[in-house]
Amino acid sequence: MEIALIIVNAFLVVCIFALILMLKYAYMSGKRVRINFDEMTGLLNRASFFMQGQSALDKLDKSKHGEVALVVFDVDKLRLINTLYGTADGDDVVCAFAKTLRSLAGKGDVIGRVDTDDFAFLTRLRGRTSEELAEQFAETFPQYIANASVRDQVNYYAGVCIFDGQDDIYTLFNKANLCLLTHADDQRVSEFSGDMEQRMVENEIMRTEMLNALDNGQFELYYQPKVEFKTGKIIGVEALIRWHHPIKGLVPPCDFIPLAEQFGIITKIDEWGLFTACRQGKIWQDKGLPPVKISVNMSQAQFVKTDIYATIVKALDETKLDPQCLEIEVTETMAMTDVEHTVNVLNKVHALGVSISMDDFGTGYSSLASLKAIPFDVLKIDRSLVCDVNDNDTSRRITSAIVAMCKAMKMVVLAEGVETDEQSKLLTDLGCDLAQGYYYSKPRTADEIEEMLRAEVDDHAENSAC
Repeated sequence: MEIALIIVNAFLVVCIFALILMLKYAYMSGKRVRINFDEMTGLLNRASFFMQGQSALDKLDKSKHGEVALVVFDVDKLRLINTLYGTADGDDVVCAFAKTLRSLAGKGDVIGRVDTDDFAFLTRLRGRTSEELAEQFAETFPQYIANASVRDQVNYYAGVCIFDGQDDIYTLFNKANLCLLTHADDQRVSEFSGDMEQRMVENEIMRTEMLNALDNGQFELYYQPKVEFKTGKIIGVEALIRWHHPIKGLVPPCDFIPLAEQFGIITKIDEWGLFTACRQGKIWQDKGLPPVKISVNMSQAQFVKTDIYATIVKALDETKLDPQCLEIEVTETMAMTDVEHTVNVLNKVHALGVSISMDDFGTGYSSLASLKAIPFDVLKIDRSLVCDVNDNDTSRRITSAIVAMCKAMKMVVLAEGVETDEQSKLLTDLGCDLAQGYYYSKPRTADEIEEMLRAEVDDHAENSAC
């Protein structure tokens, strides 16, 4: 009897132990399954996509290269959609991407969600071009989004790399991702080409050189005078950046500012320019020269991504420049991108005593209501209107209307790009207050501006003596 009981107990222990092992195995298997997939979409996660993607490439007949592509999709403005419509609608967009890719996938294709708003799709083209594949995606994708408002807002970009029979999955992905980094704003689908890599290398070299330029003092501000039409007197200058490249020589801003914006370096350059201009203005004043208003351009990135008000306060405090000698220039398009934010920021800046100027007026989409709400002191008529104001009736009438509007709103009117005596005379007759352009002066170094200001002082003293 005792022996039978011992055998039964031993059997129960073995059964319990076996059950524990089975449960543990089932749990670990389920856990392994879960960690290989994205919870929301059920697609492969990043690590699993690369693993299975490489496995799929290894099984391919390398002679059939050119028939397989890796497409990386980037969901544009997903964070904005989450903010405006809520995370449920944002999740709906993400799931719509997953459903669309599944609907386009065939045997052997591999799909993964490789980041919060990025998807990767390794697929056999099956006779399709990358453009045709993108068209199929564009036709299918909206069907899976329930909210019509979100459907209208959502956008995406796709980078494509065709398998060449040699690249591994990581190289394919990097090349497709490179297309996303270099695509044009109006180009939804971009396919990898060899020159992209070269451009990327060149851009990376330029990015490093710009950072070094900031550290090594290679940037310099030039100043273009702003002149009163009626008197010819310099009443202000616009600070314009130049780059003294150790090999290329003097590099104009049009050759590097767009790249600085693309790389996110523009805010550093803008801040350097603001502090340098304020410091120079104080130097001129300390030398006994008449105070001139220095205009500094603000980029979109600095206006949106930094606390521009705090930066201006710090610059004025450190340099001891009178706020009335500083003017901030914002472009028309920049100011109208988010009017409420623009009004809040510029009102605070204006309260310091700093002037606000709207640059490039006539090229964007301002409304009179917006102009009334934002505390602009100066409006700069774009050079595209000024260049043919003498010969084009439409340009002349538009310029005349702008001047009349500014007078009614008590704003100073400045004409940019004045290059001839005829332009100067007509713009004076139309009622423009200030001029800026090569007819009066090209951008000059700080020392040259100092000489010009000193000459004006000497002329005034001589005339007074007479």
